[in-house]
Amino acid sequence: MKRQILPILTNFILLLAAMTLSTLTAYADIRLPHLFSDHMMLQQQSACPIWGWASPGEKITIKGSWGAETITETDADGKWNARITTKKYGGPYTITITGNNTVVINDVLIGEVWLASGQSNMEIPLMGWQPQDTIFGAYQTIQNANNDNIRFANVKQQAAFEPKDNCDISWHPINPETATFCSAVAYFYATKINAETGIPVGIINASWGGCNAESWVDIEYLKALPEYKEKINEYMTSLPLQLNLHNWIKKHPVIKSEAPWPNEFSSMKFNDEECAKLSFDDSKWESMRLPCYYDNPENIGNYDGVVWFRKKITIPDEWQGKKLILSLGPIDDMDAAFVNGEKVGETMESGFWNLERKYTIQPGLIRAGEMLIAIRMLDNGNGGGIYGRADLLKIYPEGEENNPDNTVYLAGMWKYLPTCEYLDDVLYQYDHKKLEYYNRPKVDVTLSNKTLAANYYGMLNPLIPFKVAGVIWYQGETNIGRAEEYYKLLPILVQCWRDAFKNQGMKFYYAQIAPYDFGFASPAYEIREAQRRCMSVMNGVGMATLLDLGRKETMHPVHKKEVGERLARWALNDLYGKKCETSGPDFHSMVINKNTIELTFTHAESGLVAKGGRLSGFEISDSRGNFLPAEAEISGDKVIVKCAEIPKPKNVRYCWQNYIRTASLFNRAGLPASSFTTEKRISPKKQVFTE
Repeated sequence: MKRQILPILTNFILLLAAMTLSTLTAYADIRLPHLFSDHMMLQQQSACPIWGWASPGEKITIKGSWGAETITETDADGKWNARITTKKYGGPYTITITGNNTVVINDVLIGEVWLASGQSNMEIPLMGWQPQDTIFGAYQTIQNANNDNIRFANVKQQAAFEPKDNCDISWHPINPETATFCSAVAYFYATKINAETGIPVGIINASWGGCNAESWVDIEYLKALPEYKEKINEYMTSLPLQLNLHNWIKKHPVIKSEAPWPNEFSSMKFNDEECAKLSFDDSKWESMRLPCYYDNPENIGNYDGVVWFRKKITIPDEWQGKKLILSLGPIDDMDAAFVNGEKVGETMESGFWNLERKYTIQPGLIRAGEMLIAIRMLDNGNGGGIYGRADLLKIYPEGEENNPDNTVYLAGMWKYLPTCEYLDDVLYQYDHKKLEYYNRPKVDVTLSNKTLAANYYGMLNPLIPFKVAGVIWYQGETNIGRAEEYYKLLPILVQCWRDAFKNQGMKFYYAQIAPYDFGFASPAYEIREAQRRCMSVMNGVGMATLLDLGRKETMHPVHKKEVGERLARWALNDLYGKKCETSGPDFHSMVINKNTIELTFTHAESGLVAKGGRLSGFEISDSRGNFLPAEAEISGDKVIVKCAEIPKPKNVRYCWQNYIRTASLFNRAGLPASSFTTEKRISPKKQVFTE
């Protein structure tokens, strides 16, 4: 009898569970992507997509308080999609979504919505990244930022191997508090358009410093480029291995913080201070040469989280009883420094990845002989390391900074051990005593903001197919060295996005990278040329030239207002009826006249201008590709170039260098010409440089 009751009871329990689940499913609440939230903006005069989740087969009604209404029904998976028609710009309005429950989105504006994307020069906020990467005029701009007709939404950075359907994002009206964290370029872009047109402007910022262009393109589109065949094969092979790695990481204890940004890490208890003690055994730790970024195959590779570094040095007898200064240079991102087991300083707030660290060691910690320096470093994304110049890694008596004879330099081999991994906004802790990190599964292709399609799947896919007027893009530095590839890749990226958003006419305006001394082996001028030439192979695009905005100290120009407003010129001219010059002079054609070359330009109808009274930066070549500095002068709407030492010239280059101190060729709208070469190839096989 018991044998009969058990299966009957089991079946009853299963049936009851199924009925309960069915009942719960039938009354599941409407759920929206984070993109649809209070203070959001919708594109004006459009059929705007809106979507979410509810119970399968549920009827969903969407009403806009401006008079629009639409009805849809969820599919078998509980997903629903609809389009709501918007009127001419205005608001604020509400959107009411009704099914088995009701969701109301408040304070909705209708206006012009733009997607901002790229790498660090688009990501960098109005407050800048102190102390080096500042924004000119930022303080006054932030204080005056009080405009409810400009809305911002920052997409949280997340890389993914497969398309995500949601992301962490929220909308904010502009005020002095929220403006601080807005992309500086996008803020000035939005402000210019709003000021010129009176139309509310919304910006969705999905950018990530250090990313490459291919991380923003769907894998299916990358297959069109033979250059990516091998990488795509590696990518596909790595998918199950990556899943295994993630599962392994997530088995470990979690370290949590309740503190808000930028102090979320400073309040954490890592419980690993033993790693700072002299007595701790590091004999089985691996070694790494510092300074460096450790995210390369020779070191740790793509890894975010906590890494301990240890180094023992010898202290001179005469340093006893003196204050010492421990100089570590910049650290990406955060750190705590220990000497002989005692903490001497820390920088644990977010946003100080380029701040040079200097900590004071009190005399009580100083004794002649061996000293242990231990650093707990925490990287929460996009590279990581103690990465400054080698001469910044040192220890010296207070007041002796410039005395190399009384300095112990610390560059060289350090012991290291990763102890916490940062994944999906969570820190997972590895046992430092058992050296648990060294059991971490190996994966050839790890997930980062440089992985093929990773940013597209993680940050862009959750936004698709939201209705936007267009895109502003500032990226290219990470693709330096692959200019011919970039020339083919950027048009594919644009087409991928237009297909995804179902908008073949979607405008795409991009900033050409600014001059900076990336090093002789990194030909940034070739990426600038690839970006310039892309203008001729795409429709509905525009490029802002930044040749006059470069900085010798950093690749991040301080004049972000000029960048944003130059991008805005394209939109004002193309979309908003404000006819204006959109670009600086752009090389169009050349004619060789015996010993001179005559150059013509587009965007020069109002006339050419030599800034400072004379042209500079021009070179001319002979038939063998040897370039020499050349004389250049404006003649009407043309530039005439010649060099006495080259009687039979073949080609001309302008500002064909990484860093340009002064751009000289402008049009009367005050916009600079791009650097260029008249050679057919972007990356000529033979390069003879004069820099």
